[in-house]
Amino acid sequence: MLYFAYGSNLEAEHWTAWCADNGYDAGAIEPLGRAWLPDHELVFHYKSRLRHAGRLDIRPRRGTAIPGALFRVHDWAGLDAKEGVSGGYYRRVSVTALTDDGRAHPATTYTVCNARVEGFVPPGREYVEIVTRGLRRFGHGCQGFLAAAEGLSPPSMPNTLFAYGTLMRGERSHGLLKPRVRRAHGAAHVTGASLVQIDWYPGLVLSEDGAVHGELYEIDEVETVLHELDAYEDFSGYDRTDSLYRRSLVSAVAGHESVLAWTYVFLGDPAAFPLISSGRWTLA
Repeated sequence: MLYFAYGSNLEAEHWTAWCADNGYDAGAIEPLGRAWLPDHELVFHYKSRLRHAGRLDIRPRRGTAIPGALFRVHDWAGLDAKEGVSGGYYRRVSVTALTDDGRAHPATTYTVCNARVEGFVPPGREYVEIVTRGLRRFGHGCQGFLAAAEGLSPPSMPNTLFAYGTLMRGERSHGLLKPRVRRAHGAAHVTGASLVQIDWYPGLVLSEDGAVHGELYEIDEVETVLHELDAYEDFSGYDRTDSLYRRSLVSAVAGHESVLAWTYVFLGDPAAFPLISSGRWTLA
């Protein structure tokens, strides 16, 4: 079973010390690598009775991905105890975590129980430092976390989109994207993926090798844009199984820069459709 961590459990020394002090095995969770929780944001609206300061929670927000990491769990006892599950402080919830290779991973995380939620509660300095070290351990930036620690709504991140089909410049549906483009990065590509011709539109599918070529855009009004694009791409949500595409995260390469970006991965059987061997699509 996989656990998505987004707070103090990211920091190895903190987790190890807590386990030693409380009689649990720190090796019960095994780090696998960085990941993101899509369509959620960080928030401080819970006061720790022990520390008398705010502790992190998550809440839904389309278009924002919370940075964190995936762990393989060998025993949940230590995590449940640290999160105060038996006391009704945090509870386990099922989520979908994303990695930047376009893949989705069923996982479990913790969220504050509704009865414990209140207004903004600022965190203590030590807690901020612990979470900051944990995020950096997995190569994440801290912009969103530090904004939440100040009681602000973090900016929508990522705010970039990798388009490879009808949303590209000059194609039939580019108009859905064009009014909200802040910056067009131009040509970009994604590795570990292939392209198939579904009908009058293509689909990006994940593969062991290959590359898909398209365009990278930085967008404004991310939540609004993705709401419209989710409907256009027939993406019903991470908790649904009836979508044609899944909105995923990829590392898109534009020039000499690798950028984390949203894109849409086709969920059908790729073997049922012709392969576009060049990895480049055009309706013509």
